[in-house]
Amino acid sequence: MEVQPKVLCRLLAAVLFFAATLNLSAQGTAFSYQGQLSVSGTPANTNYDFRFAVFDTPINGNMLSFWVTNFDTPVSNGLFTVKLDFGPGVFNGTDNGSNDWLDVAVRAIGVTNFTELMPRQPILPVPYAQFANSASNLLGSLQAAQLVGNVSGGLLSGAYSNGVSFLNGSNSFAGTFSGNGGGLTNLNASSLVTGTVADALLPGDVAFLGHNQVFTGSNSFTGPSTFSGSGTYSGVNTFNNNNNSFTGNFFGNGLVGWVAESGTTVSASRDTGYMLLNSSLTTLTLPASGSLTQVDIVRISEAGTGGFIVKGNAGQFITGTFASYGNCTLQTLPSGLDYHGVAASGDGVRMYGAGVSGFNGILYSSDSGQNWSPAGSLSGSWNSVACSQNGLIVYAQPTSGVIQKSTNGGLTWAVTTTGTTGSAISCTADGSMLLTGNVFCSGNGTYRVKAGNGSISNSINSGSTWTHLTAPAAGVSCVAASSDCTRLVAAVTNGLLYASSNMGVSWTALSATNQAWSGVWMSPDGSKIAATVSTTGGTITGSIYYCNVIPEPNTTSANGIVGSQGSAVELQYIGGNQFIPVGSSGLLWAN
Repeated sequence: MEVQPKVLCRLLAAVLFFAATLNLSAQGTAFSYQGQLSVSGTPANTNYDFRFAVFDTPINGNMLSFWVTNFDTPVSNGLFTVKLDFGPGVFNGTDNGSNDWLDVAVRAIGVTNFTELMPRQPILPVPYAQFANSASNLLGSLQAAQLVGNVSGGLLSGAYSNGVSFLNGSNSFAGTFSGNGGGLTNLNASSLVTGTVADALLPGDVAFLGHNQVFTGSNSFTGPSTFSGSGTYSGVNTFNNNNNSFTGNFFGNGLVGWVAESGTTVSASRDTGYMLLNSSLTTLTLPASGSLTQVDIVRISEAGTGGFIVKGNAGQFITGTFASYGNCTLQTLPSGLDYHGVAASGDGVRMYGAGVSGFNGILYSSDSGQNWSPAGSLSGSWNSVACSQNGLIVYAQPTSGVIQKSTNGGLTWAVTTTGTTGSAISCTADGSMLLTGNVFCSGNGTYRVKAGNGSISNSINSGSTWTHLTAPAAGVSCVAASSDCTRLVAAVTNGLLYASSNMGVSWTALSATNQAWSGVWMSPDGSKIAATVSTTGGTITGSIYYCNVIPEPNTTSANGIVGSQGSAVELQYIGGNQFIPVGSSGLLWAN
């Protein structure tokens, strides 16, 4: 088997040139190869297997490609044509520095080994035209004027070390840019995404970290460690400097700020203190449990004079130690004395009693009614008695005649004024003002309560106007009150004795049996009660009923608690719809 070199070379050049021309438009790596094969000088006329490879030298050297085998290739009159494809990167013009060489081998069908055809055929420059696909090894310069159309953005990449100027104002750039942005002008600050702007470039009214701040406007802060809304802090912040100073009211998570409330109906919020200012009874409703967390606080202080009721929502209750009238006793006094009135000092120690049928003047006791003695030289029957808070100024009203006054605890008496015969009397706490006509006052005279026609009324303006209150039962005969008239005691003729801690909104029976009540008294703070019992007909036996406030621990109230002027309470939510008092002042009563 032999090859005619001259024919082969001539055909190869023509064929390769033609193949290269096709590759310029097809942009592929395959090309056609045509040769002539002779066997023993005679042109071959059957099928053969051909094997091809590219080397960098005519003899031996390095193989630059893989073997390409064309099986069962027809040969007619010695001529054959095959398509060769060594893939990209073979004809790159750099590996050899000159021509590459095509190694051709042939074998008959069914034969195992190939026969090398020598010499190797030089691959002339024409096939390198396919390398123009990428032009990655373009030699020399390419004039910009030779470029036609737009260069695809996908073909522009890499790093540019020299300066590039874009002078067209319509240029638009998208994507991520990095590097030195010095010299940028007309940059909209709203487009900044990352980085930090130097303090010196910010306006003077911007708050800076690490600087002392002065806020003069209404500020809103949002996000973690910030404020949300005007004056409400929702984030988490830590102030470690003991020199920090804060002015104003602070609310939240046990930190309670105070607000003044002048209305009579208040819906409370968590972690808020309410200073109540109204002269009438104020009802405050606690926050709903769903809005609370454990340790939340509600505070109430009574700076007004009407007292307060603290109520829960449905299902809520308050548990604590609250005041109630206990240790109540009915003490029978010497027979033949028909008691019609009682009064006492503010502490309930010095007491005075008045009566008819066997009375010879006014009696007094210096041991809370345990023992009694005549008060001075008064004689006769007496309908009512009143005294100052210190127990030294005493008024006595006879069943007929004029009212007597003592300024030394009943040692001596003098006529003071003409009173209404048969009606109860009272006086202010300092004893300077006397009230008649079943009107009771133990304060300064501004707040008064009276009984008449079986009902009860109160006044908060020295008796100019009166408001009807709810009575415990029909037939109220006498009534007394604390200094602010929020605590009441009332007696029903031939009925029971009742007390109210909330200005008559609700009443509690103090006695268990019906009595002929003839007079009642209450201390200025409402903590002590005394009442006289008159029994007439047959054998006359008189009595005095005593009640003192006692603490009731672990009292659970679903109806709330009550306080009067000067009282205050701090209620903490402990979960499960339950509040407990963690601090208080004055008397608190279960409602």
